Amino acid sequence: MYKKVLFSFSITLVLLVLLGVGAIFKMAELANLSQKLYEHPYTVTTATKTVESNVISMHRYMKDVALSTSNEELLIAIENVNESELIVYRQFDIIFDKYLGDKKDIQKSYDAFISWKSIRDKVIHLVKINEKAKAATITKTKGAEHIENLNHQVNKLIDYAYKKAMYFNKNAKETKKSSIIMISTVLVIIIIVIVTILVLLVKNIRETDKEIKKHFHLIDQNIMSVTLNKNLKITDTSNAFARHIKFSKKDILNQSDGFLYNDCSLDEQNTIKRVIQSGKNWDGEIKKLDIDGEIKWLHSHIHPVFNEDYEVIGYTNILHDISSKKKIEEISQIDGLTSLFNRRHFDELFPSQIKISKRNNSLLAFVMMDIDHFKQYNDTYGHQEGDTTLKSVAKLLKISLKRPDDYIFRLGGEEFGMLYSVSSTEDAKNIANEVRENIENLHISHTGNSASKWVTMSMGLYVIDTNDISDVEEIYKKSDEALYKSKQSGRNQVSLVKL
Repeated sequence: MYKKVLFSFSITLVLLVLLGVGAIFKMAELANLSQKLYEHPYTVTTATKTVESNVISMHRYMKDVALSTSNEELLIAIENVNESELIVYRQFDIIFDKYLGDKKDIQKSYDAFISWKSIRDKVIHLVKINEKAKAATITKTKGAEHIENLNHQVNKLIDYAYKKAMYFNKNAKETKKSSIIMISTVLVIIIIVIVTILVLLVKNIRETDKEIKKHFHLIDQNIMSVTLNKNLKITDTSNAFARHIKFSKKDILNQSDGFLYNDCSLDEQNTIKRVIQSGKNWDGEIKKLDIDGEIKWLHSHIHPVFNEDYEVIGYTNILHDISSKKKIEEISQIDGLTSLFNRRHFDELFPSQIKISKRNNSLLAFVMMDIDHFKQYNDTYGHQEGDTTLKSVAKLLKISLKRPDDYIFRLGGEEFGMLYSVSSTEDAKNIANEVRENIENLHISHTGNSASKWVTMSMGLYVIDTNDISDVEEIYKKSDEALYKSKQSGRNQVSLVKL
């Protein structure tokens, strides 16, 4: 099929080339005839007519010479004769250059004009010596005869130019007729070939269209994709994505701007917007709640769509499910006893949270905390009760800090850590104290606690700002020192790292 189409297009291309070449040659021929028609008949005729009119003018001015009554009138008449004479010479130059006939015809006219000068000079001389009667007689006889002969010679040139014009005109008509026949014939052949090609193409397009629809149906049913406008509102989605989050396509399209990302943290949403609105691709992981509230983890690849002016007009997003992978990751990040993030995840997350905080020009609070006299608690109540207390403390921490960008860790044994954004150092300390008080208000008995009859926690608080150049290890060390200070100062309190 493709070979037939290619062959047909090749024939059409050859015919078009032939048509173009033929048309160029015919147009060149017509242009040449038109140029000749202009350069010879038109130019020569115009020049000879000018010669004729100026010769007549010169003859009239010679009469003025013969009839002049003053020296001033004589000079004016002679000047008029000389001006017309110069015009005639210039026109003869044009005729000699453009005339296509025998140059002898021009020479006869030119010689006749030259020989007239002696007659004119004689008349002017007679007038100057005041023999006006003789001058008038010569002008009426020899001068008039000479003019008549000169006009006769000039009319020959005009007749020749007219005949040439008729010849060129006839050739132009014949060339036009043959050009029309040739171009019409080639056009008919081209139309036949094009119609044949179109029939083949339509047939092939129908078959291809069926394959494309089948292919797109497979993509729609199996590939999760979303099209968004520049405000991140979904304008189209595949059935695979709708099915995955248990929404209908209609319901998804009726959602507000940012529906796809509104289950991510605010910082993540801002990062995505900032990257793609700058015209760059974004590649990363997002979480989305399905209609039943179950978290679906998706790998998202977004690339902007531009208009002709390179302005972002929308986005295309290809997604695939990574929920199983995330569950495995979460297992490796979660402490088995308390279900809090473990020390490994803390080590991975802490540096990135510091960078995010500095980029957003915000404060980040890190609290290291320890259950007071927990060894004595285990010795008194047993390890099983100790584990129960750890779980209770972990549950209370989750309740106390539940913003999307709040993180709680079990760093080891009875040691915990908190990361949270704050607006000021005072705000950071108030939150830490509130958590500390909530722990004590659990009223878990602890007879071996020197700070209270209940289970309490000592805390070391470090507030990281945009100017802080301390590395992770240094921050951890100083927080640990602040925690030790809380214990040395009587426990069940928050000690702030002084920078």
